[in-house]
Amino acid sequence: MTVLSSDSSLRGALLCGLGLLCGFSAHHGLFIHGEWHVQAPQIVLGHVWFFFCFVAASVYYEGSAIGEASRALLVLSAGYVPSLLASIVLYRLFFHRLTRAGFRGPWYARVSKLWHVWAARDCKNHLVLEKLHEQYGDFVRTGPSEITVFHPGVFMGVDGPRSECIKAEWYDILHPDRALVTTRVKPIHAARRREWNRGFSAQALVQHESKILKYIEQLDSCIAADAAAGVASEVRNLFFWFGFDVMGDFVFSKSFDMLHQQQWHHIIVRLQRALSLLGPFSPAPWLIQVGFKLAPRVGVLRDWFDMVEWCERQMRARLDDEKPKPAVPDLAYYLMEMDDGQTGMQDRLTWLFGDSLLAIVAGRLTNRSEPTAAALIGVFCELAKHPHHAEQIYNELRDVDITDLKTLTSLPHLNAVINEGLRLYPALLTGGARKTTENGATIGGVFIPADTTIIAPRHVISRREDCFERAGEFIPERWSTRPEMVRNAAAFAPFGTGHHSCLGRFLATDTMRFVVARLVKKYRFRLAPGETGTRVFDEIRDQFTSNPGPLSLCFELR
Repeated sequence: MTVLSSDSSLRGALLCGLGLLCGFSAHHGLFIHGEWHVQAPQIVLGHVWFFFCFVAASVYYEGSAIGEASRALLVLSAGYVPSLLASIVLYRLFFHRLTRAGFRGPWYARVSKLWHVWAARDCKNHLVLEKLHEQYGDFVRTGPSEITVFHPGVFMGVDGPRSECIKAEWYDILHPDRALVTTRVKPIHAARRREWNRGFSAQALVQHESKILKYIEQLDSCIAADAAAGVASEVRNLFFWFGFDVMGDFVFSKSFDMLHQQQWHHIIVRLQRALSLLGPFSPAPWLIQVGFKLAPRVGVLRDWFDMVEWCERQMRARLDDEKPKPAVPDLAYYLMEMDDGQTGMQDRLTWLFGDSLLAIVAGRLTNRSEPTAAALIGVFCELAKHPHHAEQIYNELRDVDITDLKTLTSLPHLNAVINEGLRLYPALLTGGARKTTENGATIGGVFIPADTTIIAPRHVISRREDCFERAGEFIPERWSTRPEMVRNAAAFAPFGTGHHSCLGRFLATDTMRFVVARLVKKYRFRLAPGETGTRVFDEIRDQFTSNPGPLSLCFELR
Protein backbone atom coordinates (compact mmCIF):
# COMPACT_ATOMS: atom_id res chain seq x y z
CA MET A 1 0.00 0.00 0.00
CA THR A 2 2.82 2.35 0.94
CA VAL A 3 4.71 1.41 -2.23
CA LEU A 4 1.63 2.07 -4.37
CA SER A 5 1.08 5.39 -2.65
CA SER A 6 4.74 6.28 -3.15
CA ASP A 7 4.59 5.34 -6.85
CA SER A 8 1.43 7.38 -7.27
CA SER A 9 3.00 10.40 -5.58
CA LEU A 10 6.13 10.07 -7.71
CA ARG A 11 4.05 9.81 -10.87
CA GLY A 12 2.04 12.86 -9.83
CA ALA A 13 5.20 14.84 -9.12
CA LEU A 14 6.65 13.86 -12.49
CA LEU A 15 3.45 14.84 -14.29
CA CYS A 16 3.29 18.16 -12.47
CA GLY A 17 6.96 18.83 -13.23
CA LEU A 18 6.40 17.94 -16.88
CA GLY A 19 3.48 20.36 -16.95
CA LEU A 20 5.62 23.11 -15.45
CA LEU A 21 8.32 22.53 -18.06
CA CYS A 22 5.81 22.42 -20.92
CA GLY A 23 4.11 25.63 -19.81
CA PHE A 24 7.39 27.54 -19.57
CA SER A 25 8.62 26.11 -22.88
CA ALA A 26 5.34 26.85 -24.69
CA HIS A 27 5.62 30.51 -23.77
CA HIS A 28 9.32 31.06 -24.43
CA GLY A 29 9.58 28.67 -27.35
CA LEU A 30 6.35 29.56 -29.17
CA PHE A 31 3.92 32.19 -27.98
CA ILE A 32 6.48 34.89 -27.22
CA HIS A 33 7.45 34.93 -30.90
CA GLY A 34 5.34 36.32 -33.77
CA GLU A 35 1.57 36.65 -34.07
CA TRP A 36 -0.88 34.01 -32.89
CA HIS A 37 -4.29 35.68 -33.10
CA VAL A 38 -5.33 33.94 -36.33
CA GLN A 39 -4.27 30.58 -34.89
CA ALA A 40 -6.14 31.17 -31.60
CA PRO A 41 -9.02 28.79 -32.50
CA GLN A 42 -6.55 26.07 -33.47
CA ILE A 43 -4.64 26.60 -30.21
CA VAL A 44 -7.84 26.17 -28.20
CA LEU A 45 -8.86 23.09 -30.16
CA GLY A 46 -5.32 21.71 -30.01
CA HIS A 47 -5.32 21.85 -26.21
CA VAL A 48 -8.74 20.22 -26.03
CA TRP A 49 -7.59 17.49 -28.44
CA PHE A 50 -4.40 16.89 -26.45
CA PHE A 51 -6.34 16.53 -23.19
CA PHE A 52 -8.70 14.05 -24.83
CA CYS A 53 -5.82 12.04 -26.32
CA PHE A 54 -4.00 12.03 -22.97
CA VAL A 55 -6.98 10.48 -21.20
CA ALA A 56 -7.62 8.04 -24.06
CA ALA A 57 -3.97 6.95 -24.17
CA SER A 58 -3.87 6.45 -20.40
CA VAL A 59 -6.94 4.24 -20.56
CA TYR A 60 -5.87 2.29 -23.64
CA TYR A 61 -2.16 1.76 -23.04
CA GLU A 62 -1.93 1.75 -19.24
CA GLY A 63 -5.30 0.23 -18.49
CA SER A 64 -6.15 3.15 -16.21
CA ALA A 65 -9.71 3.86 -15.25
CA ILE A 66 -11.20 7.00 -16.79
CA GLY A 67 -11.38 8.61 -13.35
CA GLU A 68 -7.72 7.89 -12.66
CA ALA A 69 -6.68 9.14 -16.11
CA SER A 70 -8.70 12.31 -15.58
CA ARG A 71 -6.97 12.90 -12.24
CA ALA A 72 -3.60 12.48 -13.95
CA LEU A 73 -4.68 15.03 -16.54
CA LEU A 74 -5.63 17.44 -13.77
CA VAL A 75 -2.19 17.03 -12.19
CA LEU A 76 -0.49 17.67 -15.54
CA SER A 77 -2.72 20.70 -16.13
CA ALA A 78 -2.03 21.96 -12.60
CA GLY A 79 1.60 22.27 -13.64
CA TYR A 80 1.12 23.40 -17.24
CA VAL A 81 -1.51 26.14 -16.89
CA PRO A 82 -0.01 28.01 -13.90
CA SER A 83 3.47 27.73 -15.42
CA LEU A 84 2.31 29.12 -18.76
CA LEU A 85 0.32 31.95 -17.17
CA ALA A 86 3.01 32.80 -14.63
CA SER A 87 5.67 32.95 -17.34
CA ILE A 88 3.48 35.24 -19.47
CA VAL A 89 2.53 37.53 -16.58
CA LEU A 90 6.03 37.87 -15.14
CA TYR A 91 7.55 38.54 -18.54
CA ARG A 92 4.99 41.19 -19.43
CA LEU A 93 5.19 42.87 -16.03
CA PHE A 94 8.96 43.04 -15.66
CA PHE A 95 10.89 42.04 -18.79
CA HIS A 96 8.82 43.13 -21.81
CA ARG A 97 10.41 45.70 -24.16
CA LEU A 98 7.65 48.22 -23.36
CA THR A 99 8.28 47.75 -19.63
CA ARG A 100 11.98 48.38 -20.15
CA ALA A 101 11.15 51.45 -22.26
CA GLY A 102 9.21 52.91 -19.32
CA PHE A 103 5.78 53.48 -20.90
CA ARG A 104 3.15 54.28 -18.29
CA GLY A 105 -0.35 52.88 -17.97
CA PRO A 106 -2.53 50.71 -15.73
CA TRP A 107 -0.51 47.80 -14.38
CA TYR A 108 -3.14 45.29 -15.49
CA ALA A 109 -2.85 46.53 -19.08
CA ARG A 110 0.67 45.05 -19.13
CA VAL A 111 -0.75 41.60 -18.46
CA SER A 112 -3.64 41.18 -20.90
CA LYS A 113 -6.14 42.95 -23.15
CA LEU A 114 -9.07 41.24 -21.43
CA TRP A 115 -9.41 44.25 -19.12
CA HIS A 116 -10.06 46.34 -22.23
CA VAL A 117 -12.73 43.97 -23.50
CA TRP A 118 -14.56 44.39 -20.20
CA ALA A 119 -14.05 48.17 -20.07
CA ALA A 120 -15.43 48.57 -23.61
CA ARG A 121 -18.35 46.17 -23.10
CA ASP A 122 -20.87 48.99 -23.67
CA CYS A 123 -19.12 50.16 -26.88
CA LYS A 124 -17.68 53.28 -25.20
CA ASN A 125 -14.02 52.66 -25.92
CA HIS A 126 -13.51 56.31 -26.88
CA LEU A 127 -14.40 57.34 -23.33
CA VAL A 128 -12.20 54.61 -21.83
CA LEU A 129 -9.19 55.94 -23.73
CA GLU A 130 -10.10 59.55 -22.97
CA LYS A 131 -9.87 58.82 -19.23
CA LEU A 132 -6.52 57.10 -19.68
CA HIS A 133 -5.19 60.13 -21.54
CA GLU A 134 -6.24 62.41 -18.69
CA GLN A 135 -4.46 60.15 -16.22
CA TYR A 136 -1.28 59.10 -18.03
CA GLY A 137 -0.60 61.61 -20.80
CA ASP A 138 0.11 61.30 -24.53
CA PHE A 139 1.69 57.83 -24.58
CA VAL A 140 -0.16 55.14 -22.63
CA ARG A 141 0.52 51.43 -22.48
CA THR A 142 -2.94 49.93 -23.00
CA GLY A 143 -1.90 46.35 -23.68
CA PRO A 144 1.03 43.95 -23.33
CA SER A 145 2.38 45.06 -26.73
CA GLU A 146 0.22 48.12 -27.34
CA ILE A 147 0.71 51.86 -26.96
CA THR A 148 -2.17 54.31 -27.38
CA VAL A 149 -0.76 57.56 -28.73
CA PHE A 150 -2.68 60.81 -28.22
CA HIS A 151 0.03 63.01 -29.76
CA PRO A 152 -1.20 64.87 -32.90
CA GLY A 153 1.83 63.67 -34.85
CA VAL A 154 0.66 60.07 -34.68
CA PHE A 155 -1.23 60.10 -37.99
CA MET A 156 1.81 61.06 -40.04
CA GLY A 157 3.95 58.91 -37.78
CA VAL A 158 2.09 55.70 -38.62
CA ASP A 159 0.73 56.42 -42.12
CA GLY A 160 2.99 59.12 -43.53
CA PRO A 161 5.29 58.57 -46.53
CA ARG A 162 8.27 57.71 -44.32
CA SER A 163 6.40 55.36 -42.03
CA GLU A 164 7.26 51.67 -42.03
CA CYS A 165 4.22 50.75 -39.91
CA ILE A 166 1.79 48.13 -41.13
CA LYS A 167 -1.82 47.49 -40.24
CA ALA A 168 -2.27 45.73 -36.91
CA GLU A 169 -3.73 42.31 -36.11
CA TRP A 170 -7.30 43.64 -36.06
CA TYR A 171 -7.26 43.78 -39.86
CA ASP A 172 -7.18 39.99 -40.11
CA ILE A 173 -10.84 40.05 -39.07
CA LEU A 174 -12.02 38.64 -42.42
CA HIS A 175 -9.53 35.77 -42.49
CA PRO A 176 -9.41 33.75 -44.74
CA ASP A 177 -11.15 36.28 -47.03
CA ARG A 178 -9.09 39.29 -48.08
CA ALA A 179 -9.87 42.90 -48.96
CA LEU A 180 -8.03 46.09 -49.82
CA VAL A 181 -8.83 47.60 -46.44
CA THR A 182 -7.63 44.56 -44.49
CA THR A 183 -4.48 43.86 -46.52
CA ARG A 184 -1.51 44.08 -44.16
CA VAL A 185 1.29 43.43 -46.69
CA LYS A 186 2.36 46.79 -48.10
CA PRO A 187 3.33 45.73 -51.66
CA ILE A 188 0.04 43.86 -52.12
CA HIS A 189 -1.91 46.80 -50.69
CA ALA A 190 -0.12 49.27 -52.97
CA ALA A 191 -0.71 47.18 -56.11
CA ARG A 192 -4.35 46.61 -55.32
CA ARG A 193 -4.93 50.24 -54.38
CA ARG A 194 -3.64 51.33 -57.80
CA GLU A 195 -6.36 49.20 -59.37
CA TRP A 196 -8.98 50.52 -56.97
CA ASN A 197 -8.16 54.09 -57.96
CA ARG A 198 -9.97 53.51 -61.26
CA GLY A 199 -13.24 53.18 -59.39
CA PHE A 200 -12.64 56.50 -57.64
CA SER A 201 -11.30 58.52 -60.56
CA ALA A 202 -12.75 61.95 -61.32
CA GLN A 203 -14.72 60.44 -64.22
CA ALA A 204 -16.15 57.69 -62.02
CA LEU A 205 -17.18 60.18 -59.32
CA VAL A 206 -19.00 62.34 -61.87
CA GLN A 207 -20.93 59.28 -63.02
CA HIS A 208 -22.07 58.57 -59.47
CA GLU A 209 -23.41 62.07 -58.87
CA SER A 210 -26.70 61.16 -60.53
CA LYS A 211 -27.14 58.25 -58.11
CA ILE A 212 -26.42 60.44 -55.10
CA LEU A 213 -28.89 63.09 -56.25
CA LYS A 214 -31.57 60.45 -56.82
CA TYR A 215 -31.38 59.28 -53.21
CA ILE A 216 -31.20 62.85 -51.91
CA GLU A 217 -34.52 63.35 -53.68
CA GLN A 218 -35.94 60.37 -51.77
CA LEU A 219 -34.49 61.69 -48.50
CA ASP A 220 -36.09 65.05 -49.19
CA SER A 221 -39.45 63.38 -49.87
CA CYS A 222 -39.37 61.65 -46.47
CA ILE A 223 -38.61 64.91 -44.68
CA ALA A 224 -41.22 66.80 -46.72
CA ALA A 225 -43.88 64.27 -45.73
CA ASP A 226 -43.04 64.68 -42.04
CA ALA A 227 -43.01 68.46 -42.38
CA ALA A 228 -46.41 68.47 -44.09
CA ALA A 229 -47.82 66.27 -41.33
CA GLY A 230 -46.33 68.50 -38.66
CA VAL A 231 -44.32 65.68 -37.07
CA ALA A 232 -40.65 65.48 -36.18
CA SER A 233 -38.23 63.55 -38.36
CA GLU A 234 -35.92 60.99 -36.78
CA VAL A 235 -32.95 62.03 -38.85
CA ARG A 236 -30.67 59.34 -37.47
CA ASN A 237 -32.77 56.72 -39.24
CA LEU A 238 -33.15 58.84 -42.36
CA PHE A 239 -29.44 59.51 -42.76
CA PHE A 240 -28.55 55.86 -42.17
CA TRP A 241 -31.18 54.74 -44.66
CA PHE A 242 -29.85 57.27 -47.14
CA GLY A 243 -26.24 56.19 -46.62
CA PHE A 244 -26.96 52.49 -46.97
CA ASP A 245 -29.27 52.96 -49.99
CA VAL A 246 -26.55 54.92 -51.80
CA MET A 247 -23.91 52.42 -50.73
CA GLY A 248 -25.97 49.42 -51.91
CA ASP A 249 -26.40 51.05 -55.31
CA PHE A 250 -22.74 52.04 -55.39
CA VAL A 251 -21.53 48.52 -54.59
CA PHE A 252 -24.09 46.21 -56.26
CA SER A 253 -26.33 48.56 -58.32
CA LYS A 254 -29.06 47.42 -55.94
CA SER A 255 -30.53 49.80 -53.38
CA PHE A 256 -31.64 48.54 -49.98
CA ASP A 257 -34.76 50.64 -50.68
CA MET A 258 -35.03 51.78 -47.07
CA LEU A 259 -35.91 55.40 -47.84
CA HIS A 260 -38.73 54.28 -50.11
CA GLN A 261 -40.02 51.67 -47.66
CA GLN A 262 -39.21 53.88 -44.64
CA GLN A 263 -38.03 50.88 -42.67
CA TRP A 264 -34.78 49.04 -42.01
CA HIS A 265 -33.74 46.31 -44.44
CA HIS A 266 -33.42 42.95 -42.71
CA ILE A 267 -29.75 42.51 -43.64
CA ILE A 268 -28.86 45.98 -42.29
CA VAL A 269 -30.64 45.13 -39.04
CA ARG A 270 -28.40 42.07 -38.80
CA LEU A 271 -25.39 44.18 -39.69
CA GLN A 272 -26.15 46.62 -36.88
CA ARG A 273 -26.47 43.77 -34.40
CA ALA A 274 -23.31 42.09 -35.69
CA LEU A 275 -21.29 45.30 -35.35
CA SER A 276 -22.00 45.29 -31.63
CA LEU A 277 -19.25 42.64 -31.54
CA LEU A 278 -16.64 45.12 -32.67
CA GLY A 279 -17.18 47.46 -29.74
CA PRO A 280 -16.00 45.22 -26.90
CA PHE A 281 -13.94 42.67 -28.83
CA SER A 282 -11.84 44.88 -31.12
CA PRO A 283 -9.21 45.33 -28.36
CA ALA A 284 -8.58 41.55 -28.45
CA PRO A 285 -8.69 40.35 -32.09
CA TRP A 286 -7.89 36.78 -31.05
CA LEU A 287 -11.25 36.57 -29.27
CA ILE A 288 -13.01 37.53 -32.50
CA GLN A 289 -11.19 34.71 -34.31
CA VAL A 290 -12.13 32.21 -31.59
CA GLY A 291 -15.78 33.25 -31.74
CA PHE A 292 -15.93 33.15 -35.55
CA LYS A 293 -14.38 29.70 -35.77
CA LEU A 294 -15.80 27.93 -32.71
CA ALA A 295 -19.25 29.51 -32.27
CA PRO A 296 -20.28 30.90 -35.67
CA ARG A 297 -24.01 30.45 -35.11
CA VAL A 298 -24.29 31.64 -31.52
CA GLY A 299 -26.03 34.95 -30.69
CA VAL A 300 -24.95 37.96 -32.73
CA LEU A 301 -22.28 35.85 -34.42
CA ARG A 302 -25.14 34.34 -36.41
CA ASP A 303 -26.05 37.83 -37.63
CA TRP A 304 -22.47 38.34 -38.80
CA PHE A 305 -22.41 35.14 -40.83
CA ASP A 306 -25.90 35.74 -42.25
CA MET A 307 -24.55 39.06 -43.50
CA VAL A 308 -21.43 37.38 -44.91
CA GLU A 309 -23.57 34.86 -46.79
CA TRP A 310 -25.80 37.64 -48.15
CA CYS A 311 -22.78 39.52 -49.52
CA GLU A 312 -21.45 36.35 -51.09
CA ARG A 313 -24.82 35.71 -52.76
CA GLN A 314 -24.87 39.22 -54.20
CA MET A 315 -21.36 38.85 -55.60
CA ARG A 316 -22.05 35.38 -57.02
CA ALA A 317 -25.17 36.75 -58.69
CA ARG A 318 -23.09 39.49 -60.31
CA LEU A 319 -20.51 36.94 -61.46
CA ASP A 320 -23.26 34.85 -63.06
CA ASP A 321 -24.90 37.91 -64.64
CA GLU A 322 -24.16 37.99 -68.37
CA LYS A 323 -25.54 41.49 -68.91
CA PRO A 324 -23.22 44.03 -70.57
CA LYS A 325 -21.31 46.68 -68.65
CA PRO A 326 -23.78 48.90 -66.73
CA ALA A 327 -24.20 52.51 -67.84
CA VAL A 328 -22.82 53.62 -64.48
CA PRO A 329 -20.29 50.96 -63.39
CA ASP A 330 -20.68 49.95 -59.77
CA LEU A 331 -18.01 48.80 -57.34
CA ALA A 332 -18.73 45.14 -58.06
CA TYR A 333 -17.99 45.74 -61.75
CA TYR A 334 -14.58 47.23 -60.98
CA LEU A 335 -13.82 44.43 -58.51
CA MET A 336 -14.68 41.73 -61.03
CA GLU A 337 -12.69 43.42 -63.77
CA MET A 338 -9.74 43.88 -61.43
CA ASP A 339 -9.71 40.24 -60.32
CA ASP A 340 -10.35 38.71 -63.73
CA GLY A 341 -6.65 37.91 -64.06
CA GLN A 342 -6.16 36.18 -60.71
CA THR A 343 -4.38 32.84 -60.80
CA GLY A 344 -7.40 30.82 -59.73
CA MET A 345 -11.13 31.13 -59.16
CA GLN A 346 -10.84 30.50 -55.42
CA ASP A 347 -8.26 33.25 -55.04
CA ARG A 348 -10.48 35.56 -57.05
CA LEU A 349 -13.53 34.78 -54.92
CA THR A 350 -11.53 35.33 -51.74
CA TRP A 351 -10.80 38.91 -52.81
CA LEU A 352 -14.26 39.59 -54.26
CA PHE A 353 -16.10 38.38 -51.16
CA GLY A 354 -13.75 40.22 -48.83
CA ASP A 355 -13.91 43.55 -50.67
CA SER A 356 -17.69 43.50 -51.05
CA LEU A 357 -18.18 42.48 -47.42
CA LEU A 358 -15.99 45.29 -46.12
CA ALA A 359 -17.91 47.77 -48.26
CA ILE A 360 -21.08 46.67 -46.49
CA VAL A 361 -19.66 46.16 -42.99
CA ALA A 362 -17.62 49.26 -42.36
CA GLY A 363 -18.34 51.59 -45.24
CA ARG A 364 -14.62 52.18 -44.93
CA LEU A 365 -13.84 51.37 -48.56
CA THR A 366 -16.01 54.20 -49.80
CA ASN A 367 -16.54 56.02 -46.52
CA ARG A 368 -20.27 55.72 -47.20
CA SER A 369 -23.16 54.36 -45.16
CA GLU A 370 -22.26 54.54 -41.48
CA PRO A 371 -19.34 57.04 -41.64
CA THR A 372 -21.20 59.49 -43.90
CA ALA A 373 -24.41 59.09 -41.91
CA ALA A 374 -22.58 59.63 -38.62
CA ALA A 375 -21.04 62.88 -39.82
CA LEU A 376 -24.36 64.12 -41.24
CA ILE A 377 -26.11 63.40 -37.94
CA GLY A 378 -23.45 65.38 -36.11
CA VAL A 379 -23.60 68.29 -38.57
CA PHE A 380 -27.38 68.62 -38.42
CA CYS A 381 -27.38 68.31 -34.65
CA GLU A 382 -24.95 71.23 -34.42
CA LEU A 383 -26.82 73.28 -37.04
CA ALA A 384 -30.07 72.79 -35.12
CA LYS A 385 -28.37 73.96 -31.91
CA HIS A 386 -26.64 76.86 -33.71
CA PRO A 387 -29.14 77.98 -36.38
CA HIS A 388 -27.11 81.05 -37.36
CA HIS A 389 -24.66 78.70 -39.09
CA ALA A 390 -27.51 77.22 -41.13
CA GLU A 391 -28.55 80.75 -42.11
CA GLN A 392 -25.00 81.57 -43.18
CA ILE A 393 -25.00 78.51 -45.42
CA TYR A 394 -28.43 79.50 -46.76
CA ASN A 395 -27.12 82.94 -47.67
CA GLU A 396 -24.27 81.29 -49.59
CA LEU A 397 -26.78 79.11 -51.44
CA ARG A 398 -29.33 81.79 -52.40
CA ASP A 399 -28.30 82.12 -56.04
CA VAL A 400 -26.46 78.82 -56.38
CA ASP A 401 -27.33 75.67 -58.31
CA ILE A 402 -27.15 73.11 -55.51
CA THR A 403 -26.53 70.30 -58.01
CA ASP A 404 -23.34 72.01 -59.23
CA LEU A 405 -20.63 70.33 -57.21
CA LYS A 406 -17.88 72.67 -58.40
CA THR A 407 -19.80 75.63 -56.99
CA LEU A 408 -20.59 73.86 -53.70
CA THR A 409 -16.91 73.06 -53.26
CA SER A 410 -16.12 76.78 -53.37
CA LEU A 411 -18.58 77.86 -50.63
CA PRO A 412 -16.50 78.67 -47.54
CA HIS A 413 -19.04 78.31 -44.74
CA LEU A 414 -20.67 75.16 -46.14
CA ASN A 415 -17.29 73.44 -46.29
CA ALA A 416 -16.22 74.84 -42.93
CA VAL A 417 -19.34 73.36 -41.31
CA ILE A 418 -18.61 69.97 -42.88
CA ASN A 419 -14.98 70.04 -41.70
CA GLU A 420 -16.04 70.97 -38.19
CA GLY A 421 -18.58 68.15 -38.20
CA LEU A 422 -15.90 65.69 -39.27
CA ARG A 423 -13.62 66.96 -36.50
CA LEU A 424 -16.17 66.58 -33.71
CA TYR A 425 -17.83 63.44 -35.09
CA PRO A 426 -15.07 61.41 -36.79
CA ALA A 427 -16.02 58.24 -38.62
CA LEU A 428 -13.41 56.33 -36.62
CA LEU A 429 -13.39 57.19 -32.93
CA THR A 430 -10.57 54.85 -31.94
CA GLY A 431 -10.17 52.45 -34.86
CA GLY A 432 -7.36 52.13 -37.39
CA ALA A 433 -4.64 50.35 -35.39
CA ARG A 434 -1.12 50.15 -36.80
CA LYS A 435 1.92 48.06 -35.87
CA THR A 436 5.59 48.96 -35.87
CA THR A 437 8.06 46.84 -37.82
CA GLU A 438 11.61 45.88 -36.91
CA ASN A 439 12.87 49.49 -36.89
CA GLY A 440 10.16 50.77 -34.57
CA ALA A 441 8.71 54.27 -34.96
CA THR A 442 9.36 57.72 -33.53
CA ILE A 443 6.34 59.92 -32.81
CA GLY A 444 6.61 63.30 -31.14
CA GLY A 445 10.21 62.53 -30.23
CA VAL A 446 9.27 59.29 -28.45
CA PHE A 447 10.64 56.01 -29.80
CA ILE A 448 8.19 53.11 -29.90
CA PRO A 449 9.88 49.68 -30.15
CA ALA A 450 9.38 47.07 -32.85
CA ASP A 451 6.29 44.85 -32.98
CA THR A 452 4.16 47.29 -31.01
CA THR A 453 0.53 48.01 -31.84
CA ILE A 454 -0.25 51.74 -31.99
CA ILE A 455 -3.74 53.09 -31.38
CA ALA A 456 -4.52 56.68 -32.47
CA PRO A 457 -7.90 57.78 -31.03
CA ARG A 458 -9.30 60.52 -33.28
CA HIS A 459 -12.01 61.28 -30.74
CA VAL A 460 -9.44 62.52 -28.22
CA ILE A 461 -6.85 63.96 -30.60
CA SER A 462 -9.36 66.06 -32.54
CA ARG A 463 -10.57 67.62 -29.27
CA ARG A 464 -7.17 68.60 -27.88
CA GLU A 465 -7.12 72.19 -26.65
CA ASP A 466 -3.49 72.60 -27.70
CA CYS A 467 -4.51 71.71 -31.26
CA PHE A 468 -7.83 73.54 -31.51
CA GLU A 469 -8.87 76.61 -29.56
CA ARG A 470 -12.12 75.91 -27.67
CA ALA A 471 -11.79 72.38 -28.98
CA GLY A 472 -15.05 71.05 -27.55
CA GLU A 473 -17.16 73.71 -29.27
CA PHE A 474 -18.69 73.75 -32.75
CA ILE A 475 -16.92 76.71 -34.39
CA PRO A 476 -16.79 76.28 -38.20
CA GLU A 477 -15.01 79.62 -38.61
CA ARG A 478 -11.78 77.92 -37.54
CA TRP A 479 -11.72 76.47 -41.08
CA SER A 480 -12.46 79.75 -42.84
CA THR A 481 -12.23 83.22 -41.30
CA ARG A 482 -10.45 82.31 -38.04
CA PRO A 483 -7.57 79.99 -39.00
CA GLU A 484 -5.68 80.93 -35.84
CA MET A 485 -8.13 78.68 -33.96
CA VAL A 486 -6.44 75.68 -35.59
CA ARG A 487 -3.25 75.45 -33.56
CA ASN A 488 -2.04 72.16 -35.02
CA ALA A 489 -3.62 70.99 -38.27
CA ALA A 490 -1.89 67.60 -37.96
CA ALA A 491 -4.57 66.65 -35.42
CA PHE A 492 -7.25 66.77 -38.14
CA ALA A 493 -7.14 63.61 -40.26
CA PRO A 494 -10.76 62.42 -40.66
CA PHE A 495 -9.95 60.25 -43.68
CA GLY A 496 -6.46 59.17 -42.70
CA THR A 497 -3.19 60.19 -44.32
CA GLY A 498 -0.65 58.84 -46.77
CA HIS A 499 -0.88 55.45 -48.41
CA HIS A 500 -3.72 54.32 -46.13
CA SER A 501 -5.95 57.38 -46.61
CA CYS A 502 -9.55 56.64 -47.53
CA LEU A 503 -10.13 56.17 -51.25
CA GLY A 504 -13.70 57.41 -50.91
CA ARG A 505 -12.94 60.65 -49.12
CA PHE A 506 -13.95 62.84 -52.07
CA LEU A 507 -17.09 60.82 -52.64
CA ALA A 508 -18.01 61.17 -48.97
CA THR A 509 -17.46 64.92 -48.77
CA ASP A 510 -19.28 65.45 -52.07
CA THR A 511 -22.26 63.54 -50.70
CA MET A 512 -22.28 65.64 -47.54
CA ARG A 513 -22.15 68.86 -49.58
CA PHE A 514 -25.14 67.78 -51.66
CA VAL A 515 -27.21 66.76 -48.63
CA VAL A 516 -26.47 69.82 -46.50
CA ALA A 517 -27.03 72.18 -49.42
CA ARG A 518 -30.36 70.59 -50.38
CA LEU A 519 -31.86 70.51 -46.90
CA VAL A 520 -30.57 73.88 -45.69
CA LYS A 521 -31.75 75.69 -48.82
CA LYS A 522 -35.22 74.16 -48.66
CA TYR A 523 -35.93 73.96 -44.91
CA ARG A 524 -35.57 75.65 -41.59
CA PHE A 525 -35.17 73.11 -38.84
CA ARG A 526 -34.94 73.00 -35.07
CA LEU A 527 -34.68 70.48 -32.27
CA ALA A 528 -37.99 68.70 -31.72
CA PRO A 529 -39.86 69.31 -28.43
CA GLY A 530 -38.05 67.43 -25.68
CA GLU A 531 -34.97 66.94 -27.86
CA THR A 532 -31.78 68.49 -26.49
CA GLY A 533 -29.34 67.14 -29.07
CA THR A 534 -27.23 65.56 -26.33
CA ARG A 535 -28.25 61.99 -27.21
CA VAL A 536 -26.24 62.10 -30.44
CA PHE A 537 -22.97 62.14 -28.53
CA ASP A 538 -24.03 60.71 -25.16
CA GLU A 539 -25.37 57.54 -26.81
CA ILE A 540 -22.72 57.23 -29.51
CA ARG A 541 -21.21 53.75 -29.79
CA ASP A 542 -17.68 52.97 -30.86
CA GLN A 543 -18.02 49.92 -33.14
CA PHE A 544 -14.98 50.42 -35.37
CA THR A 545 -17.06 53.07 -37.15
CA SER A 546 -19.01 55.46 -34.95
CA ASN A 547 -22.72 54.90 -34.39
CA PRO A 548 -24.36 58.07 -33.04
CA GLY A 549 -27.45 58.28 -30.87
CA PRO A 550 -30.91 59.41 -32.04
CA LEU A 551 -31.81 62.93 -33.16
CA SER A 552 -35.32 64.31 -33.73
CA LEU A 553 -35.69 67.51 -35.76
CA CYS A 554 -38.70 69.52 -36.87
CA PHE A 555 -38.47 70.78 -40.47
CA GLU A 556 -40.50 73.53 -42.10
CA LEU A 557 -40.36 74.87 -45.64
CA ARG A 558 -38.66 78.20 -46.10
